[in-house]
Amino acid sequence: MALFPRMDRIPIPPKDAQKFVTVCQYCNVGCGYYVYRWPIGKEGGLKPEENALGIDFTKQGVALQTQSITETMYNVVKGEDGKLYNILILPAKDSPINRGNYSIRGGTNAQAAYSPTKPTRNRLHYPLIRVGDQFMPVSWDEAIDLIARVVKGVKDKWGPDSIAMKIHDHGNSGAGFEDNWAVGKFFFVAVGTRMLSIHNRPAYNSEVWGQRERGTHELNYTYEDARLADTIVLWGANSFETASVFYTEHMLPNLQGATIEEKKKEYLKGEPAEPARMIIVDPRRTASVTVAEAVAPDRVLHLRPNLGTDYVLANAIARAVWEKGWWDKEFVEKRTDLKTFEDYKKKSLMLDVPYDEFMSRVERLTGVKRADIEKAAEWIAKPKAGGFRRRTLIIYEKGVIWGYKNYDTIAAIAQLAALTGNYGKPGTGCGRQGGHQEGYVRPHSKSRAKLVGSIYAGGPPPNIDEYVKNDPRAKVYFVAGTDPYLSTPNSQAYKKRVHERTLALTRYLSEQAKLAGEPSGSEERAKRILEGLEKTDGLFMVVINMYEIETARDAHVILPAAGWGETPTTHINCNSRLLRIADQFMAPPGEAKPDWWIWGRIATRMKELYEAEGNREEAKYCAGMDWKSAEEVFLDGASEFPNNRVSEADEAMLPAECYKGVTYEYLRKVGQKGIQTPVRIDPKTGELVGTKRRYVHKFGTPDGKFKWYGTDPWDPDPMKFYPPQITKYFKDGNDKKFPFWFTNGRSQIIWQTGYNDRYLPEKVYTIPLPYIEMNPEDAKRLGIKSGDIVEVYNLEGNAIALVYVNDAPPPGTIYGIMYHWKGSLNHLTTDYTDPKTTIPWYKASRVAVRKLKGNLQDVLKNTSLLPINDFKT
Repeated sequence: MALFPRMDRIPIPPKDAQKFVTVCQYCNVGCGYYVYRWPIGKEGGLKPEENALGIDFTKQGVALQTQSITETMYNVVKGEDGKLYNILILPAKDSPINRGNYSIRGGTNAQAAYSPTKPTRNRLHYPLIRVGDQFMPVSWDEAIDLIARVVKGVKDKWGPDSIAMKIHDHGNSGAGFEDNWAVGKFFFVAVGTRMLSIHNRPAYNSEVWGQRERGTHELNYTYEDARLADTIVLWGANSFETASVFYTEHMLPNLQGATIEEKKKEYLKGEPAEPARMIIVDPRRTASVTVAEAVAPDRVLHLRPNLGTDYVLANAIARAVWEKGWWDKEFVEKRTDLKTFEDYKKKSLMLDVPYDEFMSRVERLTGVKRADIEKAAEWIAKPKAGGFRRRTLIIYEKGVIWGYKNYDTIAAIAQLAALTGNYGKPGTGCGRQGGHQEGYVRPHSKSRAKLVGSIYAGGPPPNIDEYVKNDPRAKVYFVAGTDPYLSTPNSQAYKKRVHERTLALTRYLSEQAKLAGEPSGSEERAKRILEGLEKTDGLFMVVINMYEIETARDAHVILPAAGWGETPTTHINCNSRLLRIADQFMAPPGEAKPDWWIWGRIATRMKELYEAEGNREEAKYCAGMDWKSAEEVFLDGASEFPNNRVSEADEAMLPAECYKGVTYEYLRKVGQKGIQTPVRIDPKTGELVGTKRRYVHKFGTPDGKFKWYGTDPWDPDPMKFYPPQITKYFKDGNDKKFPFWFTNGRSQIIWQTGYNDRYLPEKVYTIPLPYIEMNPEDAKRLGIKSGDIVEVYNLEGNAIALVYVNDAPPPGTIYGIMYHWKGSLNHLTTDYTDPKTTIPWYKASRVAVRKLKGNLQDVLKNTSLLPINDFKT
């Protein structure tokens, strides 16, 4: 018996069904999809000439070859004309990225669309303002006027830095270049605040300044490089689960030897072309490891460093490369800065320390054997037969980005690639896998606030989590496209304090209402809010989202945002920087609006208020945001990019996401083919030209040379190596109280905080609760088995979780899913941030585990407890 109603048939789109180009709303891969839309009550025939798909449904399809069509790819939605339509969202076979393949995320794109008869009907429909203990719907005019008056009043009285924000900076999930440009123009120009933070971290910063300041943007390779590499390195990147189609469609075929003919076309004459090797650096034995080992056990190397020691390990592999003479002398001497190279040799490679002694220290700290370090160096850099350089593609992600010493770690990995000459050639590159897709364009050149970089570029930037928690100068807090009550580090402490501050203002407003009644209208309400902010430690919070998320519980205003498919959006994927359009194919629910519309209307209302009082100086900063269409915003954002009429060699100096010259018409014309950024205008032909692979000729520095960096000194004694946020767990008896290391990550099943997935039955039954993974040795010692409910706790907070017992985490380490709508394991992370970048260390803490009494029979009956990393059981 099914756990929820299932469909035994799906309507077939008729020949004249509308067809829209789109891109998956979820992960970094950016799989291409087509949306078919047709009226309710109409249906195509079984024969290929009778339906829009051209498929012969009178014949049995061939498994794994015929177009996959599942019930999660179908839905009924409301069109812009108010009528109901069938939609079918299918993976695009002509997409170079997924070639008709899809993941469990993209396979539910249709099911996640708003539908008045499905669980997604819980979407926000109208602007809401808090009146006492409840939210009441109001018009957009009322909500916009209230926010504009409060922001203006706070800015005028306390200055622009009294307004803070935590907002998306990415593409997909309903956002893209359009929304990001609007956000930036509002906060950088109209408000002019420095108190900015990005959705998944406490500050406004790059997660990879350690690479960018070397002269290389983190998105520099193309998907084909995964097919052409001799060696693929996945460092802190569980690609099978978090970039599933990139892994299965491009990495695995290389590992299987299916791309040798492609290699022969790209390699030099006489260069050996063989099946790839894969190195995976991850403390856990993830599905990325077990799947690769099932395909090619002799060509997979798994390194399992102790938490937080990755930059030491990366430099140790580089030292082994140096000692063996495998470094690319020609590349280093011609394409890198030899002056800074001396600093790298002294501090990162530690050439003044004898090699044996150096490796002994590394083994002690990282837990990785010297033989494995040297094997990794061989696979990455030892020349092939005939003296040809190995082509190595290094892909890293959150496992190291959110690790200890963010700057030094990312720099060490980027420099390992440079030492071995692995930039700018087919089958090479070093960069992020990505979490989501990208769509960053913001008015840095017009910003009224001074935005800083790492500690080496005027920074680090301020920690906004700490600012809104503890600094009474923070008066207004915008949260959009994120749910920090679940996702921010040390989230239990964070939401406790934000709750206290928002509640202080709410109580003041309630007390005044008892004395003088509720204010009539937005103007009077804004006056009372401003009074409350002056007389209390209160915080006025505005949440913009598709759903009434956890953080919205403490908001004073909630605004309904349009989502994916409800407005045109543009963004690039991470493995190729491929720019495409995700077109609108349905109407947003109720009065929901695109983010760009919301920011534009608030700014425009502020402009009117400033003009009314004769302040033309401030009014001009709020001008130019009354956009009428998404493309108008897209083209406005293009003005931020520099002149891109440059030669191929000068692409290195362009921003990675430069799309100047591209229009919606162009993107609709090229469809799934897209165009790879940075986009150039060819000086000779005037045509738009994409950039397949970056840094072929030079790096993005004034002299075109890669800039080296010498890392901080380190000590193999953990008490001296780790920061106080961790060493406090090693002393005063805490080592016995909290015996486990704790790390966290994502699941293939649930995307981010599960804002959509919590409404999809397949996802809810698969992962009904937050969970941890525990090694069988530890589970046996504690008397814990799969399916038990436990409390995980430490000095930072606590969380309740379901247990999976498997061999993914090593003994002594607990792994947990980062966030789930029924609880966040980010309660357990510390407040450590890298002093050079303000990037948090999500990936390590210390915890204890306590088994709770009884269990949840519904979970045990309906949820698989098989090992997540074992596909043979």
